Amino acid sequence: MDERWTTVTLAADALKPHDESLRWIAARAGTGIDRVRIIGLDPALEGRAHVADDLAESVRTAMPGTTVEIRRHAGPFAAALVEESDGGDLLVIGTFRSRRGSTAGADPARVAERAAVPTVIVPEGPHPIDGDVVLAVEEPIDERAVTIAVDEAVRRNRRLTLLRAWEMPVLTRTGLTDFAEDPLRWRTRNAGLLQRVTNELTARFPAVRIRPLLVEGHPGHAIASHTRRASLVVLGRGHVRALSGSLLHDVLRETASPVCVVPPAAHTDARAATA
Repeated sequence: MDERWTTVTLAADALKPHDESLRWIAARAGTGIDRVRIIGLDPALEGRAHVADDLAESVRTAMPGTTVEIRRHAGPFAAALVEESDGGDLLVIGTFRSRRGSTAGADPARVAERAAVPTVIVPEGPHPIDGDVVLAVEEPIDERAVTIAVDEAVRRNRRLTLLRAWEMPVLTRTGLTDFAEDPLRWRTRNAGLLQRVTNELTARFPAVRIRPLLVEGHPGHAIASHTRRASLVVLGRGHVRALSGSLLHDVLRETASPVCVVPPAAHTDARAATA
């Protein structure tokens, strides 16, 4: 396990969903975070709001000794967050699930899909009971998502729930697969995947309490509905890519828990391919 976040990039938003983001970051003070980069709008666009400056002062108060840097952008804010994400280890965005007009939180899924580093989306409060860390199981398993989930579970002394959400394939004119013809076989296949991952991670991390959970239903809705008490939900790149991102949009719109998204660009192999 070696998922150290020393530099965190934080989105400043005029409607202040970033207040919850700051609380999330401050709760991890003492874990190695020594620099917070605040991304805000250009003063010409922000007017007299001084949103980024106020947030910087709040960070200094909440995390004494932390280096705080403000970077301002005049262009589209979502694009600025993606561009700036490469300058840190983690991007954190506050968002409103049921409110429009948020500068940074208007399209968190789009930012998270394209960011260069893992991105945590923190919804407005109140947040649920600080329960399990939940890792959404995919095939193949995303090793960086595993590292983040295990590190968080160990750091916060939480149980790790391995959640496999599945649904029957949509029937098309091209014909049915054998699995689609037999729901029991499809369920058995997903149960087998979950058991293999559970056995592997239990062997690799014997000190971590692990609970497998198999859920039938639309994956996005199922993940959201079964993580209402989670302290953190971790989605690997397979879930980010699934159905052109609709799964990710569903989870971010419905969940009450912070969600850590590990996009394709946050992996060493993806960066090497684009070098």
